[in-house]
Amino acid sequence: MKGRDFLQAILAAALVSSAAAQTQVNRKYTETPLAPFGPEVYESAIVSPDARHVAYIAGDEGGQRVLLDGRPQKRYDGVAALEFSPVGSRLAYAARQGDGWQVVVDGREQGPYQRVGPPVFSPDGRRMAHVAMLADSKRAVVTDGRPGPAYDLISAGLIEFSPDGEHVAYGAVKNDQCYLVVDGEERGPFEDLGTYTGYRFSPDGSRLAFVIAEGGQVHVMLDGAKQPPYQDVGDLVYGSDGRRAAYAALGEGGWRVVVDGAEQKPYEAIGEGTLRFSPDGGKLAYAANSGGKWCVVLDGQEGEKYDGVAEMTFSPGGELLAYTAKTGAAEMVVVGGREGRIFDRIGGGTLVFSPDGRRMAYVARVGDVSFVVADGVRKPRYDLIGYVTFTPDGRHYVYAAIRGEKTFTVVDELEAAHHYDAIWLPPDTSLPFDNDERFHYLAVKEAKMFLVEEEVQ
Repeated sequence: MKGRDFLQAILAAALVSSAAAQTQVNRKYTETPLAPFGPEVYESAIVSPDARHVAYIAGDEGGQRVLLDGRPQKRYDGVAALEFSPVGSRLAYAARQGDGWQVVVDGREQGPYQRVGPPVFSPDGRRMAHVAMLADSKRAVVTDGRPGPAYDLISAGLIEFSPDGEHVAYGAVKNDQCYLVVDGEERGPFEDLGTYTGYRFSPDGSRLAFVIAEGGQVHVMLDGAKQPPYQDVGDLVYGSDGRRAAYAALGEGGWRVVVDGAEQKPYEAIGEGTLRFSPDGGKLAYAANSGGKWCVVLDGQEGEKYDGVAEMTFSPGGELLAYTAKTGAAEMVVVGGREGRIFDRIGGGTLVFSPDGRRMAYVARVGDVSFVVADGVRKPRYDLIGYVTFTPDGRHYVYAAIRGEKTFTVVDELEAAHHYDAIWLPPDTSLPFDNDERFHYLAVKEAKMFLVEEEVQ
């Protein structure tokens, strides 16, 4: 991640704006210095999911070491694969000393091994696993510091924890046969495992789905039962309570969604990454292609047809579905079946509802300027915008913006007077709130990283 590229996941390239400066407001804020942060560390730097810590690799003639919030860790010959836990601020990484590799987690070493894969934390952050190559070139998954059974290969290096962290699954190969290993116990053998779909635990961890190959076809294995054969399987999702399961499958007549064991209408394609249940698990939506046109299918009912459909998201209560629709070269946001204004482009991943579901905002572009559209109203223009969100009480919308060489936050239409060279947050996130009136972020200025805590007034 480099300087002005901090929002590249939101819009592909920086834009040039001729807009005049908007009204500024001096909001109450504090800056806590964390670490030196020159351009030389940008490439390796990562930010913790809670946006309060930063880690990066620094090198010198004696080797490399990790700096966590500016505090140097032990020096090694080489360091790679930095990873923060999803919850909390645990840090793990791979480190080489001589010919041996180890994984360092919370400053404690696991190993050495011939080689190690990147660390994988459980969603709750309590547990950690990684692949290791043993002295005999066999592979094992090391979970919480303890190596599991040895195999010829660990399938794609893919390790999956259940959401509660209680279970762990991975694919393994020995004697040219594939196994799914769950909590150290083998299931199989199988001809092959579908690593695209992966190994999916339900939200409560009680159910497990994965894909196997058999006789030139593939089957979903759900709760240990083999489902009907297909040519291919795509996305697989559960409802929020884990009781419902759906997946995209390719069979005779094309792609279709199979929900709770029942096939829906076939289409030429199902949009990758669009299959989803509403937060309450009561509705199922996806994008489908037929005759070169795309539509949203909601509970089996087709919506309007467009040249493209993307960025689907439900409101928190599941009442409304919003998505980006493309018509010709232009794009619009459709909410609850109602089309919004047409723009040149809608920012990828920027559609956001307020927590109560009553308001919505997103980033749009016309020509070479970007702006937030909140409650259907176009707001001030900037070079680049990202990290859009609402306050927990839904009263205000907040985002980060770039004008020229300066980056700052905006609350509603009021710009902060304190500016930075860049604002850094984890990928695919928004400005994090601590309560209804306070949010925080990491920011860079004068080659230093700061934790900035700001109040909405």
